[in-house]
Amino acid sequence: MGSLWIFFVLYCILGLFTFGIATPSGLFLPIILMGSAYGRMLGGVMGSYTSIDQGLYAVLGAASLMAGSMRMTVSLCVIFLELTNNLLLLPITMIVLLIAKTVGDSFNPSIYDIILHLKGLPFLEANPEPWMRNLSVSDLGDAKPPVVTLQGVEKVARIVDVLKNTTHNAFPVLDEAEVVPQAGLATGAIELHGLILRAHLVKVLKKRWFLTEKRRTEEWEVREKFPWDELAEREDNFDDVAITSSEMQMYVDLHPLTNTTPYTVMENMSVAKALVLFRQVGLRHLLIVPKIQVSGMSPVVGILTRQDLRAYNILQAFPHLEKSKGRKAN
Repeated sequence: MGSLWIFFVLYCILGLFTFGIATPSGLFLPIILMGSAYGRMLGGVMGSYTSIDQGLYAVLGAASLMAGSMRMTVSLCVIFLELTNNLLLLPITMIVLLIAKTVGDSFNPSIYDIILHLKGLPFLEANPEPWMRNLSVSDLGDAKPPVVTLQGVEKVARIVDVLKNTTHNAFPVLDEAEVVPQAGLATGAIELHGLILRAHLVKVLKKRWFLTEKRRTEEWEVREKFPWDELAEREDNFDDVAITSSEMQMYVDLHPLTNTTPYTVMENMSVAKALVLFRQVGLRHLLIVPKIQVSGMSPVVGILTRQDLRAYNILQAFPHLEKSKGRKAN
């Protein structure tokens, strides 16, 4: 029994290191060994009260620890059925797996979800939380700082200021709309031209593609300066770019480098529906547009990323949702 205790404690300590480091050490074998060790110890304690073989306790201990930590059920049944090659153990293994998973779900997320949270990886669940239906995307946009926008033909000084003071990966590009008198639109309306990536802005600064006057460029000018393979590179560090004071007063035409067909949603769309769209299409940015466009109003009221749609981050911004979630669970 003493050797089993030493074995169990040693693998628990080593498992703490293998769980967090970026090496392909895996979680299956450490958890199986730890579960088998405490199952065998429980079998030793129960030996005087039952005639069940201690090896069965070890198998069920490994199954319970894996189900309680990884929250897997059907796949574990198949794995342990292949390990034991005994179909008679299937019912009791299923019962142990269901009990372990139920107990684990009542305390904390699975070990994989915990690791994703600790590493800050923006993983979105396949199904939205029920309380997300009562929250609109405009609520998420209001909880964030105001969206940073750029003009279609922007000053170099403005671009440098935006890149230095923000960490956003994309910026909406706005233009003055062409007003049609018959449509009844007011003058001075602003339209959404598209979305430009931070990497493309950095590429413009490094290439010094500046204009001395505020004008739109031709398509052939862009093709000569920016080959498609260079635009595909994700380069967002411009610390080594030195911009002179005279260049700061020049202009950059952002129209040719802008994605003119970004995904947009109405401000009254529910967060649940936006999350499903974001995940199924594999988006990186989702623009929020107003339901009614009036003169002088920005055509973009917010921008959402994966981090904004994570349930944990939403609950941090709206703590009352966590309380209502707990009341429904009770």
